[in-house]
Amino acid sequence: MLTTIFVGKAQNKVRTVFEDADFVIEPLNSINTIGSDISPAVIAGELYFSAVPEKYFNKSSLERKNKAFYDTYSAAMDENGMTTSGRKLVPGFGENYHEGPVDFCQATGELFTTLSNLINPDTIHRMISIEDIRLRLVIMKKKDGKWEITEELPFNDSKFNFAHPAISQTGDTLVFSSDMNNENLGKSDLYMSVRTNGKWSAPHNLGSVINTSGNEMFPSFLPGGLLAFASDGHLGLYGRLDIWYTRFPNSESVINAGNKINSDDDDFGLIISPNRKTGYFSSNRPGKGSDDIYLLQIISLYETLKGKVTDTTTGQFIAGTQLKLVDCDGKTIAATTSDEHGDFKFEVPKNSCATLEAAKTGYENESKVVTGSNFVEMKPKKQIPVLTVKIIDKDSGKELSNCTLEVLEGDINSLALQKVGQHFQVKLNSLSNYMFYASKEGYYPAKMNYSGEGKSSENDSLIIPLEKLTTGKKLVIEDLYFDLDKYNIRPDAALVLDRLAKVMTENPGLKIELGSHTDCRSSSSYNMRLSQNRSNSVVAYLEKNGISASRLVAKGYGETQLVNKCADGIPCSEVEHQKNRRTEIKILSIGN
Repeated sequence: MLTTIFVGKAQNKVRTVFEDADFVIEPLNSINTIGSDISPAVIAGELYFSAVPEKYFNKSSLERKNKAFYDTYSAAMDENGMTTSGRKLVPGFGENYHEGPVDFCQATGELFTTLSNLINPDTIHRMISIEDIRLRLVIMKKKDGKWEITEELPFNDSKFNFAHPAISQTGDTLVFSSDMNNENLGKSDLYMSVRTNGKWSAPHNLGSVINTSGNEMFPSFLPGGLLAFASDGHLGLYGRLDIWYTRFPNSESVINAGNKINSDDDDFGLIISPNRKTGYFSSNRPGKGSDDIYLLQIISLYETLKGKVTDTTTGQFIAGTQLKLVDCDGKTIAATTSDEHGDFKFEVPKNSCATLEAAKTGYENESKVVTGSNFVEMKPKKQIPVLTVKIIDKDSGKELSNCTLEVLEGDINSLALQKVGQHFQVKLNSLSNYMFYASKEGYYPAKMNYSGEGKSSENDSLIIPLEKLTTGKKLVIEDLYFDLDKYNIRPDAALVLDRLAKVMTENPGLKIELGSHTDCRSSSSYNMRLSQNRSNSVVAYLEKNGISASRLVAKGYGETQLVNKCADGIPCSEVEHQKNRRTEIKILSIGN
Protein backbone atom coordinates (compact mmCIF):
# COMPACT_ATOMS: atom_id res chain seq x y z
CA MET A 1 0.00 0.00 0.00
CA LEU A 2 1.54 3.30 -1.13
CA THR A 3 -0.30 6.53 -0.48
CA THR A 4 0.72 10.04 -1.55
CA ILE A 5 -0.97 12.82 0.36
CA PHE A 6 -0.81 16.59 0.25
CA VAL A 7 -1.14 19.23 2.93
CA GLY A 8 -2.02 22.78 1.98
CA LYS A 9 -0.45 25.93 3.39
CA ALA A 10 -1.25 26.43 7.05
CA GLN A 11 -2.20 29.74 8.58
CA ASN A 12 0.35 29.57 11.42
CA LYS A 13 2.88 32.37 11.44
CA VAL A 14 5.62 29.84 12.21
CA ARG A 15 5.45 26.77 9.99
CA THR A 16 5.80 23.35 11.57
CA VAL A 17 6.77 20.06 9.97
CA PHE A 18 3.08 19.43 9.28
CA GLU A 19 2.58 22.46 7.06
CA ASP A 20 3.58 23.03 3.44
CA ALA A 21 4.70 19.48 2.80
CA ASP A 22 3.84 16.41 0.76
CA PHE A 23 3.69 13.12 2.63
CA VAL A 24 4.27 9.61 1.33
CA ILE A 25 3.01 6.89 3.68
CA GLU A 26 4.29 3.34 3.30
CA PRO A 27 3.79 0.30 5.58
CA LEU A 28 6.89 -1.43 6.94
CA ASN A 29 5.85 -4.91 5.88
CA SER A 30 9.22 -6.44 6.74
CA ILE A 31 8.36 -6.03 10.43
CA ASN A 32 4.56 -5.76 10.47
CA THR A 33 2.80 -8.96 11.47
CA ILE A 34 -0.73 -10.21 11.76
CA GLY A 35 -0.52 -9.15 15.38
CA SER A 36 -0.18 -5.66 16.85
CA ASP A 37 3.01 -3.68 16.03
CA ILE A 38 3.15 -0.18 17.56
CA SER A 39 5.17 2.73 18.95
CA PRO A 40 8.32 3.05 16.79
CA ALA A 41 11.48 4.68 18.15
CA VAL A 42 14.82 5.19 16.36
CA ILE A 43 17.74 4.17 18.61
CA ALA A 44 21.37 3.87 17.47
CA GLY A 45 20.37 3.48 13.83
CA GLU A 46 17.79 0.78 14.54
CA LEU A 47 14.03 0.93 14.69
CA TYR A 48 12.71 -0.18 18.10
CA PHE A 49 9.01 -0.97 18.46
CA SER A 50 6.55 -2.83 20.65
CA ALA A 51 4.80 -5.90 19.30
CA VAL A 52 2.73 -8.87 20.37
CA PRO A 53 4.80 -12.08 20.39
CA GLU A 54 3.88 -14.83 17.90
CA LYS A 55 2.43 -17.02 20.67
CA TYR A 56 -0.53 -14.62 20.95
CA PHE A 57 -1.29 -14.47 17.18
CA ASN A 58 -4.88 -15.25 16.20
CA LYS A 59 -5.96 -15.25 19.85
CA SER A 60 -8.21 -12.21 19.87
CA SER A 61 -9.89 -13.35 23.05
CA LEU A 62 -6.61 -12.87 24.90
CA GLU A 63 -6.25 -9.36 23.54
CA ARG A 64 -9.77 -8.45 24.60
CA LYS A 65 -9.02 -9.74 28.09
CA ASN A 66 -5.68 -7.84 28.19
CA LYS A 67 -3.72 -11.10 28.39
CA ALA A 68 -1.72 -10.55 25.17
CA PHE A 69 1.32 -8.60 26.31
CA TYR A 70 3.91 -6.73 24.21
CA ASP A 71 7.65 -7.28 23.90
CA THR A 72 10.25 -4.81 22.57
CA TYR A 73 11.76 -5.65 19.18
CA SER A 74 14.19 -3.98 16.79
CA ALA A 75 14.98 -4.04 13.05
CA ALA A 76 17.79 -2.70 10.87
CA MET A 77 17.12 0.36 8.69
CA ASP A 78 18.51 1.74 5.44
CA GLU A 79 19.37 5.37 4.71
CA ASN A 80 15.83 6.02 3.45
CA GLY A 81 14.26 4.85 6.71
CA MET A 82 13.00 1.51 5.39
CA THR A 83 13.52 -1.55 7.56
CA THR A 84 15.88 -4.07 5.98
CA SER A 85 15.40 -7.03 8.30
CA GLY A 86 12.74 -8.86 10.17
CA ARG A 87 12.11 -8.15 13.81
CA LYS A 88 14.33 -9.47 16.58
CA LEU A 89 13.86 -9.33 20.33
CA VAL A 90 15.95 -6.59 21.95
CA PRO A 91 18.42 -8.08 24.48
CA GLY A 92 17.15 -7.44 27.99
CA PHE A 93 13.48 -7.72 27.02
CA GLY A 94 11.01 -10.60 26.79
CA GLU A 95 11.05 -11.41 30.50
CA ASN A 96 8.00 -9.54 31.88
CA TYR A 97 4.30 -9.55 31.14
CA HIS A 98 4.47 -6.29 29.19
CA GLU A 99 7.38 -4.27 27.78
CA GLY A 100 7.21 -1.03 25.77
CA PRO A 101 6.77 1.52 24.35
CA VAL A 102 10.26 2.96 24.87
CA ASP A 103 12.01 6.27 24.22
CA PHE A 104 15.74 6.97 24.18
CA CYS A 105 17.75 9.98 25.35
CA GLN A 106 20.92 10.34 23.29
CA ALA A 107 22.39 12.85 25.73
CA THR A 108 22.25 10.54 28.75
CA GLY A 109 22.23 7.09 27.11
CA GLU A 110 19.04 6.20 28.98
CA LEU A 111 16.15 4.12 27.68
CA PHE A 112 12.83 5.11 29.23
CA THR A 113 10.60 2.05 29.19
CA THR A 114 7.06 0.95 30.02
CA LEU A 115 6.93 -2.33 31.98
CA SER A 116 4.30 -4.29 33.88
CA ASN A 117 4.06 -3.07 37.46
CA LEU A 118 4.86 -6.54 38.77
CA ILE A 119 8.33 -7.19 40.15
CA ASN A 120 8.18 -11.02 40.36
CA PRO A 121 5.33 -12.26 38.14
CA ASP A 122 6.24 -15.95 38.66
CA THR A 123 5.45 -15.63 42.37
CA ILE A 124 2.71 -12.99 42.49
CA HIS A 125 0.53 -13.81 39.49
CA ARG A 126 -1.26 -16.48 41.51
CA MET A 127 -2.48 -13.82 43.97
CA ILE A 128 -3.29 -11.00 41.45
CA SER A 129 -5.69 -11.25 38.55
CA ILE A 130 -3.78 -10.77 35.32
CA GLU A 131 -6.31 -8.15 34.21
CA ASP A 132 -5.36 -6.00 37.26
CA ILE A 133 -1.65 -5.76 36.51
CA ARG A 134 -0.77 -2.08 35.93
CA LEU A 135 2.11 -0.44 34.06
CA ARG A 136 5.11 1.42 35.42
CA LEU A 137 8.00 3.48 34.05
CA VAL A 138 11.66 2.57 34.47
CA ILE A 139 15.02 3.81 33.19
CA MET A 140 17.38 1.32 31.56
CA LYS A 141 20.98 1.47 30.41
CA LYS A 142 22.87 -0.87 28.16
CA LYS A 143 25.51 -3.06 29.81
CA ASP A 144 27.49 -5.66 27.88
CA GLY A 145 25.07 -5.29 24.95
CA LYS A 146 21.97 -5.83 27.09
CA TRP A 147 19.49 -3.35 28.54
CA GLU A 148 19.23 -3.40 32.33
CA ILE A 149 16.96 -1.48 34.71
CA THR A 150 18.92 1.23 36.56
CA GLU A 151 16.13 3.32 38.08
CA GLU A 152 12.46 3.10 38.97
CA LEU A 153 10.50 6.32 38.52
CA PRO A 154 9.56 7.42 42.07
CA PHE A 155 5.91 8.17 41.33
CA ASN A 156 5.02 4.65 40.10
CA ASP A 157 1.96 3.35 41.91
CA SER A 158 0.49 -0.15 41.52
CA LYS A 159 -3.02 1.32 41.62
CA PHE A 160 -2.50 3.28 38.35
CA ASN A 161 -0.90 2.97 34.95
CA PHE A 162 2.22 4.95 34.04
CA ALA A 163 3.13 4.43 30.37
CA HIS A 164 4.24 5.78 27.01
CA PRO A 165 7.35 7.79 28.00
CA ALA A 166 8.62 10.71 25.90
CA ILE A 167 11.96 12.15 27.03
CA SER A 168 13.36 15.54 25.99
CA GLN A 169 16.69 15.86 24.18
CA THR A 170 18.37 17.08 27.37
CA GLY A 171 16.98 14.20 29.41
CA ASP A 172 15.44 16.42 32.08
CA THR A 173 11.77 16.55 31.00
CA LEU A 174 9.61 13.41 30.85
CA VAL A 175 6.06 13.38 29.46
CA PHE A 176 3.94 10.25 29.90
CA SER A 177 0.38 8.97 30.04
CA SER A 178 -1.39 7.97 33.23
CA ASP A 179 -4.86 7.23 34.60
CA MET A 180 -4.32 8.72 38.06
CA ASN A 181 -8.01 9.14 38.88
CA ASN A 182 -7.48 11.71 41.59
CA GLU A 183 -5.91 14.17 39.16
CA ASN A 184 -7.16 13.11 35.73
CA LEU A 185 -9.44 15.16 33.54
CA GLY A 186 -10.35 12.03 31.58
CA LYS A 187 -9.64 8.35 31.22
CA SER A 188 -5.91 8.87 30.68
CA ASP A 189 -4.06 12.17 30.70
CA LEU A 190 -0.60 13.40 29.81
CA TYR A 191 1.70 14.33 32.69
CA MET A 192 5.13 15.88 33.01
CA SER A 193 7.96 15.27 35.46
CA VAL A 194 11.20 17.29 35.58
CA ARG A 195 14.55 15.94 36.77
CA THR A 196 16.57 18.37 38.89
CA ASN A 197 19.87 17.35 40.48
CA GLY A 198 19.05 13.73 39.72
CA LYS A 199 15.61 13.81 41.36
CA TRP A 200 12.28 13.59 39.52
CA SER A 201 9.47 15.95 40.46
CA ALA A 202 5.95 14.83 41.28
CA PRO A 203 3.84 14.37 38.10
CA HIS A 204 2.23 17.56 36.81
CA ASN A 205 -0.95 17.30 34.73
CA LEU A 206 -0.48 19.13 31.41
CA GLY A 207 -3.92 20.72 31.76
CA SER A 208 -7.13 21.13 29.84
CA VAL A 209 -5.57 22.55 26.68
CA ILE A 210 -4.07 19.10 26.02
CA ASN A 211 -6.08 16.71 28.20
CA THR A 212 -9.78 15.98 27.69
CA SER A 213 -12.45 13.73 29.16
CA GLY A 214 -11.23 11.03 26.78
CA ASN A 215 -7.82 9.43 26.30
CA GLU A 216 -4.53 11.26 25.71
CA MET A 217 -1.68 8.80 25.09
CA PHE A 218 1.53 8.05 23.16
CA PRO A 219 3.32 11.42 23.52
CA SER A 220 6.52 12.21 21.59
CA PHE A 221 8.81 15.20 21.21
CA LEU A 222 9.08 16.45 17.61
CA PRO A 223 11.48 18.91 15.91
CA GLY A 224 10.67 22.59 16.24
CA GLY A 225 9.56 22.51 19.89
CA LEU A 226 6.45 20.40 19.33
CA LEU A 227 4.81 17.74 21.45
CA ALA A 228 2.74 15.16 19.53
CA PHE A 229 0.23 12.82 21.13
CA ALA A 230 -2.81 10.70 20.37
CA SER A 231 -6.29 11.66 21.58
CA ASP A 232 -9.88 10.60 21.10
CA GLY A 233 -11.32 13.47 23.14
CA HIS A 234 -10.64 16.64 21.14
CA LEU A 235 -13.19 18.08 18.75
CA GLY A 236 -12.48 17.60 15.06
CA LEU A 237 -11.54 13.92 15.03
CA TYR A 238 -11.14 12.08 11.76
CA GLY A 239 -11.01 8.66 13.39
CA ARG A 240 -11.30 7.13 16.81
CA LEU A 241 -7.77 8.03 17.94
CA ASP A 242 -6.03 10.88 16.08
CA ILE A 243 -2.54 12.35 16.16
CA TRP A 244 -2.43 15.94 17.50
CA TYR A 245 0.40 18.36 18.19
CA THR A 246 1.05 21.49 20.21
CA ARG A 247 3.82 23.91 21.14
CA PHE A 248 5.62 22.77 24.25
CA PRO A 249 5.82 23.68 27.06
CA ASN A 250 3.77 26.84 26.35
CA SER A 251 0.73 25.12 24.89
CA GLU A 252 -1.97 27.58 23.84
CA SER A 253 -3.86 25.24 21.50
CA VAL A 254 -3.71 21.78 19.98
CA ILE A 255 -3.79 21.13 16.22
CA ASN A 256 -4.93 18.00 14.45
CA ALA A 257 -2.23 16.56 12.18
CA GLY A 258 -4.86 16.39 9.44
CA ASN A 259 -6.83 13.74 7.61
CA LYS A 260 -3.91 13.05 5.30
CA ILE A 261 -2.04 11.52 8.24
CA ASN A 262 -4.98 10.55 10.42
CA SER A 263 -7.44 7.97 9.12
CA ASP A 264 -10.92 6.77 10.03
CA ASP A 265 -9.26 4.36 12.47
CA ASP A 266 -6.72 4.70 15.31
CA ASP A 267 -3.49 6.61 14.53
CA PHE A 268 -0.88 7.15 17.24
CA GLY A 269 2.77 6.96 18.28
CA LEU A 270 4.20 9.48 15.77
CA ILE A 271 7.92 10.24 15.75
CA ILE A 272 9.83 12.46 13.27
CA SER A 273 13.57 12.57 12.58
CA PRO A 274 15.50 15.75 13.44
CA ASN A 275 16.08 16.48 9.73
CA ARG A 276 12.28 16.45 9.21
CA LYS A 277 12.56 14.15 6.19
CA THR A 278 11.18 10.92 7.65
CA GLY A 279 8.93 9.77 10.46
CA TYR A 280 7.03 6.75 11.73
CA PHE A 281 3.66 6.16 13.31
CA SER A 282 1.25 3.37 14.21
CA SER A 283 -2.25 2.77 12.85
CA ASN A 284 -4.92 0.09 12.80
CA ARG A 285 -6.15 1.21 9.38
CA PRO A 286 -6.58 -1.75 7.01
CA GLY A 287 -3.17 -3.36 6.63
CA LYS A 288 -1.29 -6.51 7.51
CA GLY A 289 -2.27 -6.84 11.17
CA SER A 290 -4.40 -5.35 13.90
CA ASP A 291 -1.88 -2.47 14.27
CA ASP A 292 0.90 -1.72 11.79
CA ILE A 293 3.88 0.64 11.69
CA TYR A 294 4.13 3.08 8.79
CA LEU A 295 7.02 5.04 7.33
CA LEU A 296 6.20 8.71 6.79
CA GLN A 297 8.31 10.37 4.09
CA ILE A 298 8.14 14.15 4.39
CA ILE A 299 8.68 16.03 1.14
CA SER A 300 8.86 19.75 1.83
CA LEU A 301 7.11 22.10 -0.56
CA TYR A 302 9.79 24.61 0.41
CA GLU A 303 13.46 24.77 -0.48
CA THR A 304 16.22 26.63 1.30
CA LEU A 305 17.45 29.84 -0.30
CA LYS A 306 20.76 30.94 1.16
CA GLY A 307 22.53 34.20 0.44
CA LYS A 308 25.10 36.78 1.38
CA VAL A 309 25.11 40.58 1.35
CA THR A 310 28.35 42.33 0.34
CA ASP A 311 29.31 45.90 -0.54
CA THR A 312 29.48 46.09 -4.33
CA THR A 313 32.59 48.31 -4.15
CA THR A 314 34.62 46.92 -1.26
CA GLY A 315 33.31 43.35 -1.14
CA GLN A 316 32.94 43.61 2.64
CA PHE A 317 30.10 41.79 4.41
CA ILE A 318 27.09 43.94 5.26
CA ALA A 319 25.43 42.95 8.52
CA GLY A 320 21.97 44.10 9.55
CA THR A 321 20.55 44.24 6.02
CA GLN A 322 16.78 43.91 5.99
CA LEU A 323 15.79 41.20 3.51
CA LYS A 324 12.25 40.60 2.35
CA LEU A 325 10.92 37.84 0.12
CA VAL A 326 7.93 38.98 -1.98
CA ASP A 327 5.71 36.93 -4.29
CA CYS A 328 4.49 38.06 -7.69
CA ASP A 329 1.38 39.62 -6.15
CA GLY A 330 3.55 41.84 -3.95
CA LYS A 331 2.73 39.89 -0.79
CA THR A 332 5.55 39.40 1.69
CA ILE A 333 6.36 35.70 2.09
CA ALA A 334 9.07 36.05 4.73
CA ALA A 335 11.57 38.55 6.14
CA THR A 336 14.93 38.28 7.88
CA THR A 337 18.15 40.18 8.62
CA SER A 338 21.70 39.36 7.50
CA ASP A 339 24.06 38.28 10.29
CA GLU A 340 27.55 39.58 11.12
CA HIS A 341 28.95 37.70 8.13
CA GLY A 342 26.31 39.06 5.77
CA ASP A 343 24.64 35.64 5.59
CA PHE A 344 20.91 34.94 5.50
CA LYS A 345 18.52 32.17 4.47
CA PHE A 346 14.85 31.69 3.66
CA GLU A 347 12.50 28.79 3.18
CA VAL A 348 11.15 29.53 -0.31
CA PRO A 349 8.09 27.81 -1.83
CA LYS A 350 9.29 25.51 -4.57
CA ASN A 351 8.70 26.74 -8.12
CA SER A 352 7.24 29.94 -6.76
CA CYS A 353 7.53 33.37 -8.31
CA ALA A 354 9.58 35.27 -5.75
CA THR A 355 11.65 38.44 -5.58
CA LEU A 356 14.20 39.23 -2.89
CA GLU A 357 14.46 42.83 -1.70
CA ALA A 358 17.40 44.18 0.31
CA ALA A 359 17.38 47.43 2.29
CA LYS A 360 20.14 48.90 4.43
CA THR A 361 20.63 52.43 5.71
CA GLY A 362 23.30 54.12 3.65
CA TYR A 363 22.79 51.83 0.66
CA GLU A 364 20.54 51.87 -2.36
CA ASN A 365 17.72 49.31 -2.25
CA GLU A 366 18.31 46.23 -4.37
CA SER A 367 15.96 43.52 -5.66
CA LYS A 368 16.50 40.27 -7.54
CA VAL A 369 14.20 37.58 -8.91
CA VAL A 370 15.14 34.38 -7.05
CA THR A 371 12.73 31.85 -8.52
CA GLY A 372 14.53 28.53 -8.84
CA SER A 373 17.65 29.78 -7.05
CA ASN A 374 19.28 28.15 -4.03
CA PHE A 375 21.92 30.86 -3.49
CA VAL A 376 21.89 34.57 -4.20
CA GLU A 377 24.41 37.31 -3.49
CA MET A 378 23.04 40.77 -2.90
CA LYS A 379 25.51 43.55 -3.71
CA PRO A 380 23.90 46.88 -2.85
CA LYS A 381 25.61 50.10 -3.84
CA LYS A 382 26.36 52.74 -1.27
CA GLN A 383 23.68 55.37 -1.38
CA ILE A 384 24.83 58.59 -3.05
CA PRO A 385 24.09 61.40 -0.60
CA VAL A 386 22.29 64.46 -1.92
CA LEU A 387 23.59 67.92 -1.07
CA THR A 388 20.98 70.66 -1.11
CA VAL A 389 22.53 74.04 -1.95
CA LYS A 390 20.62 77.18 -1.02
CA ILE A 391 21.74 80.65 -2.12
CA ILE A 392 20.65 83.43 0.23
CA ASP A 393 20.89 87.18 0.60
CA LYS A 394 23.64 87.71 3.18
CA ASP A 395 21.90 90.66 4.81
CA SER A 396 18.30 89.37 5.01
CA GLY A 397 18.95 85.63 5.11
CA LYS A 398 16.19 85.05 2.56
CA GLU A 399 16.65 82.43 -0.17
CA LEU A 400 17.29 83.95 -3.59
CA SER A 401 15.70 82.81 -6.83
CA ASN A 402 16.98 82.96 -10.43
CA CYS A 403 20.52 82.17 -9.31
CA THR A 404 23.26 80.33 -11.13
CA LEU A 405 25.32 77.60 -9.48
CA GLU A 406 28.48 76.16 -10.98
CA VAL A 407 30.63 73.28 -9.77
CA LEU A 408 34.23 74.31 -10.23
CA GLU A 409 35.81 71.22 -8.64
CA GLY A 410 34.66 67.73 -7.64
CA ASP A 411 33.62 64.35 -8.99
CA ILE A 412 30.26 65.24 -10.48
CA ASN A 413 28.39 62.97 -12.87
CA SER A 414 26.11 64.25 -15.59
CA LEU A 415 22.98 63.94 -13.44
CA ALA A 416 24.51 65.44 -10.32
CA LEU A 417 23.32 69.06 -10.51
CA GLN A 418 19.56 69.58 -10.54
CA LYS A 419 17.38 72.61 -9.90
CA VAL A 420 14.63 71.94 -7.39
CA GLY A 421 12.49 75.00 -6.81
CA GLN A 422 14.71 77.89 -5.72
CA HIS A 423 17.57 75.68 -4.59
CA PHE A 424 19.85 73.09 -6.13
CA GLN A 425 20.50 69.42 -5.41
CA VAL A 426 23.84 67.75 -6.06
CA LYS A 427 24.59 64.01 -5.92
CA LEU A 428 27.91 63.63 -4.18
CA ASN A 429 30.80 61.26 -4.14
CA SER A 430 31.47 60.95 -0.42
CA LEU A 431 35.24 60.94 -0.99
CA SER A 432 35.38 64.10 -3.11
CA ASN A 433 35.99 67.75 -2.35
CA TYR A 434 33.82 70.30 -4.12
CA MET A 435 33.95 74.00 -4.93
CA PHE A 436 30.66 75.73 -5.72
CA TYR A 437 30.36 79.14 -7.40
CA ALA A 438 27.07 80.97 -6.96
CA SER A 439 26.03 84.14 -8.81
CA LYS A 440 23.00 86.31 -9.38
CA GLU A 441 22.42 89.56 -11.20
CA GLY A 442 22.79 92.51 -8.83
CA TYR A 443 24.88 90.47 -6.37
CA TYR A 444 28.55 89.86 -5.98
CA PRO A 445 29.25 86.16 -6.68
CA ALA A 446 30.67 83.87 -4.03
CA LYS A 447 32.34 80.50 -3.93
CA MET A 448 32.28 77.93 -1.17
CA ASN A 449 34.09 74.66 -0.57
CA TYR A 450 32.43 71.43 0.58
CA SER A 451 34.15 68.16 1.50
CA GLY A 452 32.51 64.73 1.41
CA GLU A 453 35.37 63.08 3.28
CA GLY A 454 34.33 61.45 6.52
CA LYS A 455 30.67 62.25 5.89
CA SER A 456 27.97 59.59 6.20
CA SER A 457 25.68 58.61 3.37
CA GLU A 458 22.93 60.83 4.75
CA ASN A 459 21.81 63.91 2.88
CA ASP A 460 23.34 67.26 3.76
CA SER A 461 22.84 70.95 3.03
CA LEU A 462 25.03 73.94 2.14
CA ILE A 463 24.15 77.65 2.28
CA ILE A 464 25.99 80.19 0.11
CA PRO A 465 25.37 83.84 1.03
CA LEU A 466 25.60 86.54 -1.66
CA GLU A 467 26.11 90.24 -0.99
CA LYS A 468 23.90 92.68 -2.83
CA LEU A 469 25.73 95.31 -4.89
CA THR A 470 24.90 98.57 -3.12
CA THR A 471 26.75 101.87 -3.03
CA GLY A 472 29.27 102.13 -0.19
CA LYS A 473 29.50 98.39 0.50
CA LYS A 474 32.93 96.85 0.93
CA LEU A 475 33.62 93.30 -0.26
CA VAL A 476 36.75 91.26 0.27
CA ILE A 477 38.04 89.51 -2.86
CA GLU A 478 38.70 86.01 -1.60
CA ASP A 479 41.75 84.04 -2.83
CA LEU A 480 43.51 87.04 -4.41
CA TYR A 481 47.09 86.44 -3.30
CA PHE A 482 50.47 87.99 -4.15
CA ASP A 483 53.94 86.61 -3.66
CA LEU A 484 55.96 88.04 -0.78
CA ASP A 485 57.04 91.64 -1.57
CA LYS A 486 55.65 91.21 -5.11
CA TYR A 487 52.76 92.87 -6.91
CA ASN A 488 52.57 90.99 -10.20
CA ILE A 489 49.36 89.01 -10.90
CA ARG A 490 49.86 85.27 -10.34
CA PRO A 491 47.94 82.68 -12.45
CA ASP A 492 45.65 81.77 -9.53
CA ALA A 493 44.93 85.45 -8.91
CA ALA A 494 44.13 85.88 -12.60
CA LEU A 495 41.25 83.37 -12.25
CA VAL A 496 39.77 85.42 -9.42
CA LEU A 497 40.08 88.66 -11.39
CA ASP A 498 38.50 87.02 -14.43
CA ARG A 499 35.37 86.44 -12.40
CA LEU A 500 35.47 90.08 -11.20
CA ALA A 501 35.76 91.23 -14.82
CA LYS A 502 32.68 89.16 -15.64
CA VAL A 503 30.73 90.86 -12.85
CA MET A 504 31.81 94.29 -14.14
CA THR A 505 30.73 93.36 -17.66
CA GLU A 506 27.33 92.14 -16.49
CA ASN A 507 26.84 95.32 -14.43
CA PRO A 508 27.99 98.15 -16.82
CA GLY A 509 27.05 100.90 -14.37
CA LEU A 510 29.20 99.50 -11.62
CA LYS A 511 32.13 101.67 -10.51
CA ILE A 512 34.50 100.36 -7.84
CA GLU A 513 37.56 101.17 -5.81
CA LEU A 514 40.16 98.41 -5.54
CA GLY A 515 41.85 98.80 -2.17
CA SER A 516 44.94 96.77 -1.29
CA HIS A 517 45.99 96.22 2.34
CA THR A 518 49.08 94.79 4.03
CA ASP A 519 49.93 93.52 7.48
CA CYS A 520 52.06 95.54 9.92
CA ARG A 521 55.36 93.90 9.12
CA SER A 522 57.94 96.05 7.28
CA SER A 523 57.85 99.82 7.44
CA SER A 524 54.65 101.72 6.95
CA SER A 525 56.07 103.60 3.94
CA TYR A 526 57.14 100.36 2.28
CA ASN A 527 53.74 98.78 2.93
CA MET A 528 52.00 101.82 1.48
CA ARG A 529 54.04 101.62 -1.77
CA LEU A 530 53.56 97.84 -1.99
CA SER A 531 49.80 98.06 -1.51
CA GLN A 532 49.47 100.84 -4.09
CA ASN A 533 51.46 98.85 -6.64
CA ARG A 534 49.25 95.82 -6.04
CA SER A 535 46.09 97.88 -6.54
CA ASN A 536 47.56 99.30 -9.72
CA SER A 537 48.31 95.76 -10.95
CA VAL A 538 44.70 94.70 -10.37
CA VAL A 539 43.32 97.73 -12.20
CA ALA A 540 45.74 97.15 -15.09
CA TYR A 541 44.63 93.51 -15.38
CA LEU A 542 40.95 94.49 -15.47
CA GLU A 543 41.60 97.17 -18.08
CA LYS A 544 43.40 94.57 -20.18
CA ASN A 545 40.22 92.46 -19.97
CA GLY A 546 37.94 95.19 -21.30
CA ILE A 547 36.93 97.13 -18.20
CA SER A 548 37.13 100.88 -18.70
CA ALA A 549 39.66 102.70 -16.49
CA SER A 550 36.92 105.26 -15.70
CA ARG A 551 35.12 102.60 -13.68
CA LEU A 552 38.16 101.62 -11.64
CA VAL A 553 40.03 103.38 -8.83
CA ALA A 554 43.30 101.94 -7.46
CA LYS A 555 43.99 102.70 -3.84
CA GLY A 556 46.78 101.41 -1.56
CA TYR A 557 46.11 101.51 2.18
CA GLY A 558 49.24 99.81 3.47
CA GLU A 559 48.82 98.87 7.13
CA THR A 560 46.47 101.70 8.00
CA GLN A 561 43.26 99.61 8.16
CA LEU A 562 44.09 96.48 10.10
CA VAL A 563 41.10 94.25 10.84
CA ASN A 564 42.51 92.75 14.03
CA LYS A 565 44.93 93.43 16.91
CA CYS A 566 48.06 92.60 14.88
CA ALA A 567 49.74 96.02 14.98
CA ASP A 568 53.47 96.69 15.40
CA GLY A 569 54.99 94.95 18.41
CA ILE A 570 52.05 92.60 19.03
CA PRO A 571 52.82 88.90 18.43
CA CYS A 572 50.39 87.26 16.00
CA SER A 573 50.15 84.03 14.04
CA GLU A 574 50.57 83.85 10.28
CA VAL A 575 46.86 83.21 9.93
CA GLU A 576 46.09 86.42 11.81
CA HIS A 577 48.52 88.42 9.66
CA GLN A 578 46.94 86.93 6.53
CA LYS A 579 43.59 88.48 7.39
CA ASN A 580 45.15 91.92 7.05
CA ARG A 581 46.75 91.14 3.66
CA ARG A 582 43.58 91.53 1.63
CA THR A 583 42.16 93.23 -1.42
CA GLU A 584 38.78 94.87 -1.02
CA ILE A 585 36.22 96.22 -3.42
CA LYS A 586 34.40 99.36 -2.39
CA ILE A 587 31.34 100.04 -4.51
CA LEU A 588 31.43 103.69 -5.52
CA SER A 589 28.26 103.57 -7.61
CA ILE A 590 26.07 101.01 -9.30
CA GLY A 591 24.48 103.07 -12.04
CA ASN A 592 21.03 102.01 -13.17
